[in-house]
Amino acid sequence: MNSVRGSSGIQAINRVLVAIETCAAGGLVITVAIVVLLQVLMRYLFAYPNPWSEEVSRFCFIWASLLGASLAVEHRAHFGFDQVTKKLAPGVKRAVETFAGAVVLLFALILIGTGIALMDLTMGERSAALGLPVALVYAAAPVSGVLMVVHMVAGWVAEDAG
Repeated sequence: MNSVRGSSGIQAINRVLVAIETCAAGGLVITVAIVVLLQVLMRYLFAYPNPWSEEVSRFCFIWASLLGASLAVEHRAHFGFDQVTKKLAPGVKRAVETFAGAVVLLFALILIGTGIALMDLTMGERSAALGLPVALVYAAAPVSGVLMVVHMVAGWVAEDAG
């Protein structure tokens, strides 16, 4: 009974995280589109490029990409070899899927470790146009890595429960 509560707890947390990630990634993509459109209009209509727009669009794009990567882990939408794996025997197919999951988990852990190290290295630096901490941009890597791990664990718990 206790493990059922634990599995439903991780599933609830996962659902909330997916909703937040989806809204954040969507908002960031919309922000990139608006800022780039504004930059084009300012540059070509008024001959005055915004000094901050390139930085905002780059930072938002980085965050949107890494949040999108964690959502792809949740939906198991990363690149796969479906044409090859569907022809495999069930046991071999399961082994290949387990190996692929281990590779994604390793990648997520590398993102966490490398992202934290990059944040530490850039803690005192500021971006040129906006004056934002550069570590804020690098924070996307460990945040995405942690989200990937949570999505993978929630997926494993769901498989074991179902």
